[in-house]
Amino acid sequence: MRRYTLRAAIAGCLLLVVPAPAAPARAVGASAPSRSVEAARQILFETTVRIYVEGGAQQGLCTGWVGWSEESRSALYTAAHCRREAARYRVQLPDGGSVYATHYTRWDALDLMALWVPRGRLRVLRAWKPLPEGPFHAAYVLSERGSAPRFVDVPIPRVFWELRFENHPTAIALPLYSAPGTSGAPVVDAADGVLVGMIVGYATDRPEVAAVVPAQTIYDALAAAGPSR
Repeated sequence: MRRYTLRAAIAGCLLLVVPAPAAPARAVGASAPSRSVEAARQILFETTVRIYVEGGAQQGLCTGWVGWSEESRSALYTAAHCRREAARYRVQLPDGGSVYATHYTRWDALDLMALWVPRGRLRVLRAWKPLPEGPFHAAYVLSERGSAPRFVDVPIPRVFWELRFENHPTAIALPLYSAPGTSGAPVVDAADGVLVGMIVGYATDRPEVAAVVPAQTIYDALAAAGPSR
């Protein structure tokens, strides 16, 4: 889990929507299915994974989610800073089974990494939307070393659009708690279970403020990379 330095920003806050055929389905406003917080909890526990970084001098723990799946393989998304030199990535799947990633693809500028695993037919967290402009409830799975993952549902009175992270220009500041081991955790709108971003760290001087890469930014990058391989 990385710490980031905050700074005030005057940059525009509205994210432009750029539809792309290769991007996963986007849920927009009232067209998104209406789900309860309990339904959002179920979605997260069926699509969130724990990633154990094994090998080398340091052992690590990260979180991620299933973003694409077919008959015999799947792509899991997490934070790129979870990578370690010469490490292996053991993934604990939602059904409790474990599998090692065969290879990975990174987008370092976004702190995004895709891990490819030889396991198919997994439930996918596919629908996404831009971060809400007004108040909403965020839901995510908090992972900490030595503790079981737990569901967190927290009200977000507003997105801190006026704040930016000096060493992570694509991240947006959200008032939610994070901890080492939670890097790569998907953040969904608890009202509908739709992905709005991914946690990649927290502010050095304000640990209650998390650095979140917007889902819009993630899927623009995935669409630009072309079809899944």
